Amino acid sequence: MPSPSQQIMRLGFGFAVSQALRVIIELGVPDLLAAGEQSVDELATATRSEADALYRVMRLLAAEGVFREVSPRLFELTEVGAVLRSDRPGPRDFVRMINSEAYLAFEQLLYSVRTGMPAFDTVFGSPRFDWLSEHPEQAALFQRAMVALSQGSNQAVAEAFDFGPFTRIIDVGGGHGQLLSAILARNPHLSGVLFDLPSGVAAAQQGAGGDLPRTEFIAGDFFERVPSGDVYVIKKVVHDWDDGRAAAILRNCRKAMLANGRVLVAETLVPPGDEPNLIKEIDVVMLAVTGGLERTEAQYASLFDAAGLRLEQVIQTQGPISILEASPA
Repeated sequence: MPSPSQQIMRLGFGFAVSQALRVIIELGVPDLLAAGEQSVDELATATRSEADALYRVMRLLAAEGVFREVSPRLFELTEVGAVLRSDRPGPRDFVRMINSEAYLAFEQLLYSVRTGMPAFDTVFGSPRFDWLSEHPEQAALFQRAMVALSQGSNQAVAEAFDFGPFTRIIDVGGGHGQLLSAILARNPHLSGVLFDLPSGVAAAQQGAGGDLPRTEFIAGDFFERVPSGDVYVIKKVVHDWDDGRAAAILRNCRKAMLANGRVLVAETLVPPGDEPNLIKEIDVVMLAVTGGLERTEAQYASLFDAAGLRLEQVIQTQGPISILEASPA
């Protein structure tokens, strides 16, 4: 049993595992091991790396279950490591994204804790999303990372809510359109609107998120206005913003919705208690990087109140995401 000091030391070295994951993804090691076990020397030659240095990184990750050292300096890929292959939908792009500019901003977490403001703005000279708009390569990586995070959750949201009473769905900040595509496929009576910034709309129109029949594509700024409809879905958008800006998005939905409309906010709720949960880690990253936050059910209820909405119910889905259904107050 590790001593308390040893447990703290292990937590303190969390950055080493995180950056080691990024390195082996950039080198393509999981792809090289997809066909079977290889020696470190073979991997070093293929990746133009120094063999002993590569071994030390892989030995660290083997201790975390990413690789298995089957004999001295001979490695194979585990089931955990296999999700990092380039031909598998999964978290590889998220690991790359979170360990680049977001990682650099997180070094200044103390600034965010003292001020309540995102350190990213200070480190990079502009807010996160403004910075991404000026760096298309990193913006593309960010979009791929978000697609990876959405694996399974789009279908879970589409299956969990009864869209039968509605006719026109507005996907606010819909990005590539994966969620809207899943909902329209299950509800042929619905017409859809994908509403996002011009870059997101362009990606959706090019088919990046799947088939989007019966869909109108509208570019705009959800802080200014949103299109009219009777049901709004907002998935993994509200958490990007502080309470003031998040309420502004919801308030614009309230202004534009038809009579008896609904707003569906799809987010992962912060659970009570001290149990480990990935969303608690993401929440602190949001503090430093975007200025947003992950919220509890009570915090979302307050946010709806500020926007002229009332939380009707929280619907649990088959994925790690919930649907908060709100109606006009």
